[in-house]
Amino acid sequence: MEERQADGMRILVILWGPFGHRADELAKAVGGTRRSVTLFYGPRYLAPIRYVALFLRTLVLLCTENPDIVYAQNPPVFCPLSCLLFCRVGGRRLVVDHHSVWRVKTLGGVMGALIGRIEAVVSRGAYANTAPHDVWAKELKRMGARNVLVVHDHVERNPYTRDSVVRGRYGTNRFLAIASHGGHWLERIESEAGAAAATSDLTLVFTGPEEKLKARFNALELPPNVRYLGLLPMRDYLALKASCDFALNITDEPYTLSHVIFEYLASGIPVVSSRQEVVEDIFGDALLYVDNSSAGEVAAKVQELLASQELMVQYRQRVVSKYLQLESTRREEVSRLRSILTQTGPGKMTTTFGRPQRRMEALPGGIKT
Repeated sequence: MEERQADGMRILVILWGPFGHRADELAKAVGGTRRSVTLFYGPRYLAPIRYVALFLRTLVLLCTENPDIVYAQNPPVFCPLSCLLFCRVGGRRLVVDHHSVWRVKTLGGVMGALIGRIEAVVSRGAYANTAPHDVWAKELKRMGARNVLVVHDHVERNPYTRDSVVRGRYGTNRFLAIASHGGHWLERIESEAGAAAATSDLTLVFTGPEEKLKARFNALELPPNVRYLGLLPMRDYLALKASCDFALNITDEPYTLSHVIFEYLASGIPVVSSRQEVVEDIFGDALLYVDNSSAGEVAAKVQELLASQELMVQYRQRVVSKYLQLESTRREEVSRLRSILTQTGPGKMTTTFGRPQRRMEALPGGIKT
């Protein structure tokens, strides 16, 4: 469904980095324009130089575009921090989407404490804050963030259907499975490959960005029934997902709600997933869960699924039902978000230059802090 721009306002959705499925979805939901600001992407040792360059480039972009509302993604927190400076000077609205709370998920020690302070400043200074699940929303509330909304990820239904020709491109075994990853070191690729090696008549294909995954796969001795395809063109990727029997998503990342699970639901295929609080809270019994990420545990769950056609059909039905339920929930969440973005009256930030004079009142649909 095509979205209109909220109340005629110019909305700019900004992220630092080349990939942003969630940013794309949010930009469409609020009728905004998505901008990816990317420099020196990749090596961590370039981070100090990269962040300074991205800060300057972001300010130039904001001054050029001059939006009414800036919707910035965290992490890295320096992206919404840069946008907060612009919004304070220009009297614009800032909304921050916390894809994750950076301090909790990836950082500790002195650096983590510093990042946490910056995240608190940004979330308190923002007009509103969004998060993909309740765990991050509760953490934002604890930090003092204003007007916190949960907006789940959403993926449009896959237009492709199961195709024997597509299946034949990837293998001749009876079953075909997919595992898509972004490159985090806690994604258990080795366990997924080991589970496939222990399962007869199964082909497992991996997809994901080569700059993040190619070296890791090159270091593995993949069994004959496992292939790494790199990052596929979207048409091929959609056709592949629709033609698979099931998907794997095994990771030990804390508090992780993988976007690809929503992709698999949109394709109507069963999913074998790591058991995580945030995953179970959203998907419930629509997925098959493993309690640990060992290859043996994953193989046992895969073999249980493949051994029963009845079980396979049951989980396909559960996936379709859950997709419809989440689609309805998403419409309600987007409606609340759009009403916040277009709210007028007491506490509205002016659009003339100069620091806003009034703090926002608690907004409908938000968590009062």
